[in-house]
Amino acid sequence: MTTVFSASGLRTGRLFRRETGSSCMVAFDRTLLAGPVEHALDARRTCEAIVAAGPEAVLLSPGMLKSCADLFADSRAPKVVLRIDYPMVGDFTLAGEEYHRMIATPAQAQAMGADAVVMCLISGYDDPGREADNLRAVAETARQCEAIGLPLIVEAVVWGHREQGREDGRLDGERIARVARIGAELGADLIKAQFTGDPRDMQGLVQSCPVPVLVLGGSAMNDDEALACFTRDALDNGARGVIFGRNAWQRENATAGIERLVDIVHGTGSPGR
Repeated sequence: MTTVFSASGLRTGRLFRRETGSSCMVAFDRTLLAGPVEHALDARRTCEAIVAAGPEAVLLSPGMLKSCADLFADSRAPKVVLRIDYPMVGDFTLAGEEYHRMIATPAQAQAMGADAVVMCLISGYDDPGREADNLRAVAETARQCEAIGLPLIVEAVVWGHREQGREDGRLDGERIARVARIGAELGADLIKAQFTGDPRDMQGLVQSCPVPVLVLGGSAMNDDEALACFTRDALDNGARGVIFGRNAWQRENATAGIERLVDIVHGTGSPGR
């Protein structure tokens, strides 16, 4: 029996390795949100190191894709995931208030060569009106992506000021599952979500989300063994892959670090490689 795929489904499948069903993506969009940061002052050099490691995809800003497009102009190169929004929350707030703004459309991203796009759905804005605006932006973008067959990854996160987490200071797994489910129901093809570190939270998130879940890395751990355990715990409990940023490239030898991460995601190596 022949399986029928939509265009977005076909392109979503290309973000995963067939043999393992998993995906290791590297997020190199932090400099869009935070400006120059350690180990990324020379952005092209860092991007070269990321591409050399062979992840399934790299998340970039529009400007970074323009300046590094030649690195992806090869059939063996990682796929390109383009960030098309700017979430002004937390560390990324420029004016002391929470906002969300689109910086490109799906059609513009596709014209630039993107294989998929990513945008945030943030739970917990101080102003419910801004949360509503973010919801509307995700829904409208999902419809635009469907029209042109471009996969949409929704970064569903509890970053708003009203998200206080649990009394012990850890992330609230139920709140993460809630915003992830909303992102999926708005039309996401994939969800990029936070992992609390508790396997039960990962299981609950995956079981309640109707589309594949990829885990974000958060702050740099600076501990390869801890990162390996964190990654395996997420994968063993249902995550389909990772989209790590600082935990992938914010190190002296980014290529070697990402190669280890790729091995862990696909079960082909160990953190001591």
